[in-house]
Amino acid sequence: MQDNTSHGKIVLVVLAVVVLGVLMLGSVALGLYGPRIMNSLANGSNRTGPIEQQINMSLAVQIFKNYLVSLHNPNLALHEVEEYQYNFYASYYENNTGNFAFQMLIWKPGASHVMGMMGYTGVASVAVPEIGPNMMWNTKYSVVNGMMSGGMTGGRMMGGYSQRASTPMTIMSGQAKTMAQQYLNNSLPGKTAGDADAYYGYYNIDVLLNGPTFGMLSVNGYTGQVWYHSWHGAYIQTVVVS
Repeated sequence: MQDNTSHGKIVLVVLAVVVLGVLMLGSVALGLYGPRIMNSLANGSNRTGPIEQQINMSLAVQIFKNYLVSLHNPNLALHEVEEYQYNFYASYYENNTGNFAFQMLIWKPGASHVMGMMGYTGVASVAVPEIGPNMMWNTKYSVVNGMMSGGMTGGRMMGGYSQRASTPMTIMSGQAKTMAQQYLNNSLPGKTAGDADAYYGYYNIDVLLNGPTFGMLSVNGYTGQVWYHSWHGAYIQTVVVS
């Protein structure tokens, strides 16, 4: 009787270890591929670049252009692409108003440590909505493609974005630039604020070091809150598309 009891305990322990191992493997797989799976299910057109392929500027521009085509909105255009240490950044604008609309990123392979901190594990070499103000402060174009959901009610689906009504900002561009400079004086002495590009709900401002670009930040158009884009890394180059 004692031997049977011991044997039964051993079997239970082995089963418990097997179950725990399966659960751990499932958790690791979800962490590695969860965002990729969600994006594919939500909208396959968002996968506009080769997965884990090394990216240069010309390929990044093409991926951002492909994303624009997938939106099927002739009123939107790609303005410029900037290369940074960890990613490529793109800004899009409206043809009819001239206002900036939204921002996108392509994470570089090898930037996994930064991507992981920002919740983008497993989506290198793919055009994805930029994190930060583009997601949290954009009052007209809200991200709905698996990254963040907001403003779908009454909105019109536009590939990875939904359009909705936007109220005018209460802070003007000159004020936003002044607020940005005050922030830089305190946090990054020696840096200067460039021109304030107006998006819906916020301004995007290049941070300059003795003239050339150093980085970028955003200023909320209603509260004046400043948000520095710490996820880019060192600036490399810019290509103006239109």
